[in-house]
Amino acid sequence: MIESINYYIFKLFQGIIVSLPRRISYLIAKFIGFLLFYLIKSRRKLAIKNLKLSLGYSDKEAKKITKKVFQDVAIKFIEALYLKEWSDSDFEDKIKVEGLKYFERAYKENRGVILFTGHIGNWDLMGIYLASLGYPVNGVARMYKNSKINQEILDIRRSKGGKVFNKKGKGIRKAFKSLLKKEVLVILGDQDAHNKGEFVQFLNRPASTPTGPVLFAQKTGALIVPAYMIREKYNYRLVIEKPIEVSKDADKEEVKSKLQELTLSLENQVKQNPEQWLWLHRRWKTNIKEALG
Repeated sequence: MIESINYYIFKLFQGIIVSLPRRISYLIAKFIGFLLFYLIKSRRKLAIKNLKLSLGYSDKEAKKITKKVFQDVAIKFIEALYLKEWSDSDFEDKIKVEGLKYFERAYKENRGVILFTGHIGNWDLMGIYLASLGYPVNGVARMYKNSKINQEILDIRRSKGGKVFNKKGKGIRKAFKSLLKKEVLVILGDQDAHNKGEFVQFLNRPASTPTGPVLFAQKTGALIVPAYMIREKYNYRLVIEKPIEVSKDADKEEVKSKLQELTLSLENQVKQNPEQWLWLHRRWKTNIKEALG
């Protein structure tokens, strides 16, 4: 019963938002983000702490950026509601691409491509955009508890032909197999990996980092291409960087080196666009001394 009620509220909200001019919906998103900044105290405090420790911001500066981060999260949600309706001309008009040649060359090598990104900008849009160009794009995501809302979100993510696998169960295996088929796999590599991760430096702090992108590349021969869909007011800029190759016989040191290289790539984007990264999550949750001690 509760699931159905939440679903109908979601659909009503989606219908209202999609019917409004985009700039009005952005104002609504910013207002929602403004409210969340004051309502969700624990996440607000965590983001402020992360910003001060990682970028050396003053308390005043960190609070200002954190408010923008909450607004950015709300904008991401609002944007997602529109994506299913985008036409080819919408993608062409609203997205500027830097470095598309790097992705095209990597894909043409027929080895599979791992698109490495993080919780910055609009990562869902990146996958949907490349799927709209005809590339076989795959992703891995955590499913929502509400099955009806989850299906709506999946429909959006799959709207241009891409595939999304459940992060739990057999989803990781299916994602791995997509690379063996020489397809494209989007991986977000900036969540705390607990004791299973490799510690590398991220924003001046040791962070337990998922080794998946590098190990998948090592085992499948796929190339890793860092890519980020950055918002620029009402439009976007897709930044694609040079491919990174991992040798099949890579030892632990090479794996860590490649992981550090990828993490530094993401770090550069976060420093340029701090309000678009998810400072609200516990990226540095795992303590290096406790994990290695």
